[in-house]
Amino acid sequence: MPSPVALLAKYTPAAVTSGTPLAVLGVDGVVVLDGETRVPARLEHLSARGKWVRDLRVPDGTREAVAHLARRYGIVWASEWGPNAHLALAEVLGLPADPWPYLPLQFNKLAAIRQYAGDRPWVWIDDPVVDLDPLPDDPGGVVVRVDPAKGLVGLDLSAIDEAVFGPAP
Repeated sequence: MPSPVALLAKYTPAAVTSGTPLAVLGVDGVVVLDGETRVPARLEHLSARGKWVRDLRVPDGTREAVAHLARRYGIVWASEWGPNAHLALAEVLGLPADPWPYLPLQFNKLAAIRQYAGDRPWVWIDDPVVDLDPLPDDPGGVVVRVDPAKGLVGLDLSAIDEAVFGPAP
């Protein structure tokens, strides 16, 4: 049977830097907020190649939080935004010129994340709305659900690092 990623799109995500754990990021409710916000945020006019435009809020500190994750993890987008995540958010978040890979998924992402990660440790940071089915007791990695009114800046990144890497020496 084809992989869950192959079933959803004719796209094979590139591998990320080996030797580092993965951070799998959602977009909506994680790095951009649409609706109520409970943290300071700025309205950004986002577009990917001019094909669409959306005005969404990016919480203050998101750029720094993403930079923290990028220093410690190989980043992979897992979102309905697909390749547009990196394109639309590159300037706002200070992303590298080479786009991060993406898993073209909107809901029930766990099987594709597990397959993509293989034996590597991983953390999946996303909005709770993406779980249409209950997650297993042992998902095989670290699953972090954000408050979609706070996004990534509402998380304790050092606690996430500790859950993935273990306690600091």
